Amino acid sequence: MKHEQSKTLKTGPVAAENRDKSRELVSGWRATVFQENSITISNAGIEDSSSSGAGLMIAGHAGVIDKDVKITISIEANHRRFTRQAKVRWVLVEGGNVRFGVEYLDHVGFDPETHVLDIALLRIDPVCALKIPGNIALRQKVLPFIELDGIINVVCLNIENHAVITLLERLLKRQVRLWAGDARQLDVKLRQVYGDVSHGVKALPSPGVQVAQVANAVNTGDELLYAAYMRQASDIHIDPGYNGATIRFRVDGQLEHYSQINSHIFTELVSRLKVMAYLDIAEKRSPQDGRFSHQFVSGERRVDVRVATLPTKYGERITMRLLAVQTESLTLENLGFEPSHKLMIEAFLRRIQGLMIMTGPTGSGKTTTLYAAIRMLLEERKVNIITIEDPIEYEINGIAQCEVDSGDKVSFAKALRSILRHDPDVVMIGEIRDKETADVAIKAALTGHMVLGTLHTNSAAATVTRLTDMGVEPYLVAAALRLAVAQRLLRRLCTHCRIPRPLTELEAISIDRSELAGRVIHDPSGCIYCGGKGYSGRIGLYEVLELREDWARAVADGEGESELVVKMRNSGVKSLLDDAIDKLLAGVTSVSEVVQIASSW
Repeated sequence: MKHEQSKTLKTGPVAAENRDKSRELVSGWRATVFQENSITISNAGIEDSSSSGAGLMIAGHAGVIDKDVKITISIEANHRRFTRQAKVRWVLVEGGNVRFGVEYLDHVGFDPETHVLDIALLRIDPVCALKIPGNIALRQKVLPFIELDGIINVVCLNIENHAVITLLERLLKRQVRLWAGDARQLDVKLRQVYGDVSHGVKALPSPGVQVAQVANAVNTGDELLYAAYMRQASDIHIDPGYNGATIRFRVDGQLEHYSQINSHIFTELVSRLKVMAYLDIAEKRSPQDGRFSHQFVSGERRVDVRVATLPTKYGERITMRLLAVQTESLTLENLGFEPSHKLMIEAFLRRIQGLMIMTGPTGSGKTTTLYAAIRMLLEERKVNIITIEDPIEYEINGIAQCEVDSGDKVSFAKALRSILRHDPDVVMIGEIRDKETADVAIKAALTGHMVLGTLHTNSAAATVTRLTDMGVEPYLVAAALRLAVAQRLLRRLCTHCRIPRPLTELEAISIDRSELAGRVIHDPSGCIYCGGKGYSGRIGLYEVLELREDWARAVADGEGESELVVKMRNSGVKSLLDDAIDKLLAGVTSVSEVVQIASSW
């Protein structure tokens, strides 16, 4: 019956849509429809869909949808969700049910003939960029940067150059769309991408295809690192399987499938990476850890890589963490602090002693925030700063950075005791892991040093509990601890393509704020600037606990986390969830990101 209904729709009303792509029947897709008059229709069924529109059915809602009205439609399909603005092209009422077809609208409105791209904001896809030789890209002044809907978008100087279009379509074997860009910005980006073309990297294979044609593991490893660097990935995952290995990148906290390699190339690649990281290539049955620094061919770009191996059924799994070496953007202004939080942290950093601890799970950006604090200290006054890290994640000129040794020759506690004899003004401890390190850190904070550290807890108030559980006396915690900052990371919406819509009642309940139903929020969409993802970068969430004198006295008397949380809330100190909701209402992030915080709160 469904098939017959679809055929009926295609022969009648669909003709009015001027549909440019045929739709496919779908099942299990549901949609929420938002109209301009704020009427919300939930649980609408999607019957057929394409990249340009969809056919929907709403049971028992005759007369609710009118032709030619503009709507916002949020679709849940196969464990993914996307939002589009659309226009109703036809409406068909059958027995109380309403069927209607929508055509998606381009709410971004970028016209290749008139819009000049801000090249500095583009997220370059290495698969597209490295499909053409660097010498051709530099000579023709062209840069393929993203493929959307089967079309490769290319930024260039002259969009009217038909010879360039012909050349690119022959090389890329895809239809191309040219965008204009600033000549200076394009030159900078071309040098960043292609570097020294006489020794440049070769074109990378497209994701999802075998790369058996790659001749050796050296080129494969170099190309993989370069692609991850261009994609601004934080991690590379190489997972062996029965027929080879899957390569994935972690970008903005999310895993992206990159490509497949066959078993032969995988074996050679593992050996190559283990040699680079100074690991034992003969040892395949025990986990190993190492690191190396990789210089790209242009000589101007370098990335530090931390490598971990793990034996699995089909071979050694490789995970590589890419550690940034550029720190110019590490400032408190760029991390997402609201003004009151930023003022409290800056006030602490202008002190000469005390303890500030960043808390949160692994990968929540704690160390990045501490580096931003260190940069502020270096800019404002002359101080002797020494850090103890495992590993050193960023290199900053003007400070002494000590790395913990895996053989325990240099532990956090040993290094901390030693550096206190080097007359430091500021000490940064990468992680407070045990009682010995905590004791020395607190005593350093009490004897005239500023101490910055990280700790694994779920909230700022839990910092007190964690330190006392380690065996530190409560009165010492109260005397030394001045600030505890809990942190998380959420993906930041792309400002070019985000779509406004009302918050539904169910969503408001899911984030424990039912009174916010109907408030305007934004959903991700996707455009050429964000690479079709809808998100661009990440932003921090913060909960800042300033241990006031009366609160410190209560901690010294033995009050725990629960009592401290009550004091914080009664005093108006915002929680991580409060900060997330503020950023949701400001259009900085989406409700799906905030739900992750609410579910763990």
